[in-house]
Amino acid sequence: MSVTVRQAAAALRDADDILILTHSRPDGDTTGCAGALCRGLRTLGKTAYVLPNPDLTPRYSFLIAPLAAPEGFTPGFVVSVDVADKHMLTDNAAPFIRKINLVIDHHRSNPLFGGLNLVRPEAGACCEIIYDILMALEVPLTLEIAESLYVGVSTDTGCFKFSNTTVHTHEVAAACLATGLDSGELNRMLFEVKRWPRLQMEQIVIETMEFYHDRKIAVALLHRADLDRTGATVDDLDSISGLPRTVEGVQVGLTLTENRDGSVRVSVRSTKEVDSSVICRRCGGGGHLRAGGASFPAGVGIEEAKRRVLAVTEETFHESES
Repeated sequence: MSVTVRQAAAALRDADDILILTHSRPDGDTTGCAGALCRGLRTLGKTAYVLPNPDLTPRYSFLIAPLAAPEGFTPGFVVSVDVADKHMLTDNAAPFIRKINLVIDHHRSNPLFGGLNLVRPEAGACCEIIYDILMALEVPLTLEIAESLYVGVSTDTGCFKFSNTTVHTHEVAAACLATGLDSGELNRMLFEVKRWPRLQMEQIVIETMEFYHDRKIAVALLHRADLDRTGATVDDLDSISGLPRTVEGVQVGLTLTENRDGSVRVSVRSTKEVDSSVICRRCGGGGHLRAGGASFPAGVGIEEAKRRVLAVTEETFHESES
């Protein structure tokens, strides 16, 4: 059942013992959503926790690590935030997959897997929806809540430069700044500071990038051997998938990352000519108009994964051009 912001807020107002779920490979939006919502619910006197995310990295841990659910916590109400589909949940969320009371999301491909579903694809970041819910609940915007919201809206819009940035995105950011938030320092930490392994991986991407379809498609392969040699972590790879799209004339950038277990993660970034979510959906994933992702299981291999996603991308290109 699809619901409005007010209906979602009413459900949360009536609930207690709330558990918030984030997606695997957590980014600034899912952690920002969880941190802001959990802290907001606690100001209302609710018992609320975030399910520990085993993939959480230092970059975003400050947003949700202090809010982790204690072992043995039994929720009375389960919420997922910025989770495009059930398969995007972490392994430790398995006991709750069939018990998700409320889904809050902004992915176009979301199949509405909760009892209640608040999905707004027009939102640049899921944190925008969380902000609206907190305002409907009349939660005061504290500095801590504002920090979580700002991280979400800024990271999911590329520091407000992606095409998914809207008037409402800026309104949420402005409300966060009104709390006294130091956005300059946050932006520096999120978008400017890079470890040496990240710079080494960027060099590898630039030197080995491949081009197809009259240089409209750019492909970057992040091999496990290079990741191990440079010591690059998941945090170091944050947003590196945007590099191929920065090349003049490229309309679709494909970045394939070889994971330790042999699986391959595909990140798709596109310009206005091509729908990224279509490519990802055809590869078993999902996402937004300009950004999406998919995965191939261990055994497929990065070269075969490249062949498959490239074939799908070429097919999508031919459809868009016709």
